[in-house]
Amino acid sequence: MNTIITQPQTIINNITYDCLDPRWYQFLDQHNVRPMPNIINVDFDADLLILSGGSDSADRLATEQNCYKIAVDKNIPIVGICRGAFMLNQLYGGSNKRLAGHQGVDHTIEMEGEEFTVNSYHGMGIYLIGDDIEVIATSDDGIEAFKHATLPHWGIVWHPERMEVPVLPSELEKLIYG
Repeated sequence: MNTIITQPQTIINNITYDCLDPRWYQFLDQHNVRPMPNIINVDFDADLLILSGGSDSADRLATEQNCYKIAVDKNIPIVGICRGAFMLNQLYGGSNKRLAGHQGVDHTIEMEGEEFTVNSYHGMGIYLIGDDIEVIATSDDGIEAFKHATLPHWGIVWHPERMEVPVLPSELEKLIYG
């Protein structure tokens, strides 16, 4: 599967670099992973677009908005992880809010009638879910995952690529691992 994944940026010695957590390559080991450079108007064709987690930057936001439009136009499935999920929620008309106590901790979610322990590295939470969004995982303090009602788009606020045994909704697990 050809998978495009967006990247956060970091600045070292006043030079901006795109960077991707190497655990993505292990998580997607059966995929042809192509990191998307933060160059705003790059066209692509792929089987899957992942909007990854990590820090914000103006170039990254513009690049991801462009990637989103391309994926929608070409009917490419989209998975938003952490920051990517919050971005998708906003694109669908939802809103997010600051959330305390969610950085660097594990917590329990309920998904598909079962409980799972997942990680958390974010300081945001979904305040209002977007239009045409179905909530598919929750925790004591909010929404942890969602799926668009008609499009192949998912949002997950934990980081499955950072887990020894990744936790994913079953439909998304089928898409990623076949």
